Amino acid sequence: MAWKRREKVAIMEPLSMVSDVMSQILREEGDIIIEGVISNFTSLRSVLELRKVDVVFSEVYDARTSIIEGLDFLRKLKAQFSDIDIIIHTEIEIPALLIQSNADAIYMKQIGLEGCRASASQILNAESMVSVLFYEDRKANYNFMMLSDFEWQVLIMFSQQMSIAHIAKETARSYQRISRIKHDIMDKLKVSNNVAFSQLMVLAGSKFGDYPPVSL
Repeated sequence: MAWKRREKVAIMEPLSMVSDVMSQILREEGDIIIEGVISNFTSLRSVLELRKVDVVFSEVYDARTSIIEGLDFLRKLKAQFSDIDIIIHTEIEIPALLIQSNADAIYMKQIGLEGCRASASQILNAESMVSVLFYEDRKANYNFMMLSDFEWQVLIMFSQQMSIAHIAKETARSYQRISRIKHDIMDKLKVSNNVAFSQLMVLAGSKFGDYPPVSL
């Protein structure tokens, strides 16, 4: 991602320690203007509707929004504001789901000031203090297919613990059709069996604070 001059950024981060560190380091970069530091997706939308923002740094969930709901928010946000760079900055490493956000870049958190300062990254440039917030853009290394919009909506329903029969009724599709779509989703996400799929859906439905950082 090319970093432009006088970039206006918004930070959506539910953990105050991380947002404080990000704000401190970003403010050391003279060409960055912080337009908002918020802790939930509802406030993020308000900021974007009221102010001109070039870049959004965002976690994928908050206290009221599950991982998959947050990713859905970011996916729709990117479609609505295509000129805004969406950068995921997260503790949740679930590549198959993160890629579905259609974010421009995906970074794992280096939590804590010393952790941030000890990191190396190419998001801006090697000389910039803001670059120490990041380690590497994981998106380039993720080898998962994007789901279609309908497949994505079906996946959200599965994360809400809906059955195939229930989803078929809600979407006015046949049981067999939804069963085939589930199979296609599992192929694209590289999920090998129904047990692993169920585990993934439990994680996808988790909210901030439900569990410590995880990977899958």
